[in-house]
Amino acid sequence: MGTRKENRLAGFLWAFLCALAFGLVACGDDSSASPDEQALDSSSSESVGDVSGQNNLSSSSRFWNNPSDTVISSHPGADSVKDSSKVIGADSLAGNDSLNKVTDTIPGNQESSTDTDWVRNPDSVYYFSRLAIDGRVSALFGLTPNSSMRIEYLDTQSGISSNGVDSGSASVIEAFLPITYWKPYVRVSIDGIALDFPGAPTVAGLSLSALGDLSSSDTVNVDFISTAELSRAETLVAAGQDLAVAMEQAATEVLRAFRMDDFADDLPKEEVAARFLAIHLLAASRVAEGDGFTFKDIAADIADDGLWSDTASRAKIADWALRADAEDAFASLRTALSTQEVSDFEKYLRLFYQKELGIPACTDNADAMLHVANVASRYYVADDQDFTKVADRFVCNAEGGVAFASDSLKDIVSLGTGDDGEVRQGAFTKNHYYTYDGSKWRAATEVEKDSYFVQMSATSVFTDIKDVYEGIKPNERVIFILRHAERGDDTSKSGTLTSNGKTQSQNVGKKLTKFSEDFALGASEFLRAHQTVENIAIGRGQQSDIRDTFPELNDDWYTFSQEANDKAKSDCNCGGWELTSKYAYTGAYTSGDNAAFYPLDERSVELIVGVLLKKYNDPTQRFVVLSSHDKVMVPLVVYCTQGKVNLKKHENGKWLNYLAGVAVIIDELGNRRYVPIKGLDSAYM
Repeated sequence: MGTRKENRLAGFLWAFLCALAFGLVACGDDSSASPDEQALDSSSSESVGDVSGQNNLSSSSRFWNNPSDTVISSHPGADSVKDSSKVIGADSLAGNDSLNKVTDTIPGNQESSTDTDWVRNPDSVYYFSRLAIDGRVSALFGLTPNSSMRIEYLDTQSGISSNGVDSGSASVIEAFLPITYWKPYVRVSIDGIALDFPGAPTVAGLSLSALGDLSSSDTVNVDFISTAELSRAETLVAAGQDLAVAMEQAATEVLRAFRMDDFADDLPKEEVAARFLAIHLLAASRVAEGDGFTFKDIAADIADDGLWSDTASRAKIADWALRADAEDAFASLRTALSTQEVSDFEKYLRLFYQKELGIPACTDNADAMLHVANVASRYYVADDQDFTKVADRFVCNAEGGVAFASDSLKDIVSLGTGDDGEVRQGAFTKNHYYTYDGSKWRAATEVEKDSYFVQMSATSVFTDIKDVYEGIKPNERVIFILRHAERGDDTSKSGTLTSNGKTQSQNVGKKLTKFSEDFALGASEFLRAHQTVENIAIGRGQQSDIRDTFPELNDDWYTFSQEANDKAKSDCNCGGWELTSKYAYTGAYTSGDNAAFYPLDERSVELIVGVLLKKYNDPTQRFVVLSSHDKVMVPLVVYCTQGKVNLKKHENGKWLNYLAGVAVIIDELGNRRYVPIKGLDSAYM
């Protein structure tokens, strides 16, 4: 363990007091002037800077190791003294008019003037000339109008002396304490500190304290770490341990409480500064929550047995550090400290949360999901695939820190291995899909994704359109795609429905009245298709008759080459129905120079996703009815049912009836299911 002087050097400890985790406030004057160089009387505000922004709580002192060769000049009202002819003891102090002003202010001074230790050890007299708050500005600690200070001197055997000096204001204190103990320790206590942490409620009324050794330094650093160390040391001293030994042990135990005690004693000063900065950021994150928790709560916990037993607070702090690292919240702080003597403080923050949360250090495990093993953590999950309570997951990044795991990684981590070409739904997003390519999962293409929907919903049963319509859930919407109603002999674009066909359409409309929302209407470029949806609207009593027109719903949507199509019919000596059904079920006529049709899967997905869902993408438009033709609807229904319906006309099977087709049902996440539907009593003709 390094010496107290090594660990408390003001120059590099100041770095952490000039910074904050979530928003650096520019530091003020990096003043290191001695008391002789600053006019620090209580009436000079310029001597200490703006009190409201002062955070480097350090006390400046003068010490008197050889009274016969020391000039006491820091007190504005005291005469300079230099007397090389004798050792200045109690009598000479009492007889000096200038110094009487000093000794008269010391509580219990008359008892001190006859102390036998003073006479026996004249070289141990230390003159604490004044205590002042450093004027450097930061954003972590701040003084308030109610701030106050007290200094006391400590005996290495008995602990805190009853002698001390109180200050009515923490901005400046003129304190003159002749310390008559062999170890010249003073305790500095400051009350009324404010924690000013951007983004969190300001916490006032904090108390901080520190032990100062006037024989080794004229600076006493008052901060959270010094408070925790002193609290623990007091417990050890009360148990009979020497104060110096107790402070060394306490320093080790505070580091251990923050999981930072497994480093060499002779760390470079920039590493010491980085470690102390990390500890202060960790402790401050808990205090800034605004629930009344203070630094003293941690200090008191550690003081009892050297252990930090508040597992809930430790977990909260570790969670904060983990999230801050994942959000790269220390970017501005890194920049601000780039010119300071501070090493990589983030590695110490990471060390704490890694050990506290039970997650591995980020070395060669980039892109691996991190598992939080601490049940007290808000990020703990018993099952990485369970996102119902905790959605956040973390992953190592290239810099050795962490990042939030992407949605795709959270999806994939639970999939394990699969069969080549298999498609699965993401466990987290529930609307991203992945294909196993033989060695790993990758994002599924639109066709692969749709194949999952087809596989999950494929059925051979046609359901009445009324039942499907009335079964639509509040979080779903539906697009009904139907073959037109009964037509006349004219098959051109201007051909019309028969009167029976109009009646059929109106009867279908009468089934679709449960919900008040109007249907959006659409059809191919053919008149009979428009008449079909028009009469469906009339049947349900709908006033709106605005219809969209889709060339894509014309009967040649799946035809790649009409010339090749005609040739194929001639070669097989069959009609258009047989040729179309053979193509839909077997994939025939889709390859080579004489391809007559587009590949079924790709062309079907292009129609559903690229045309219809692109047009009807408003989730408030719950119902759509469209009309097309048999040479579109047969391949589409075969695709959406994975060929389970019996429309195998090429094998003497059946053909799709009027007003039959498929319902495309979409949920709020965009997932789909396909249901073959019928508007008449039978789906076949």
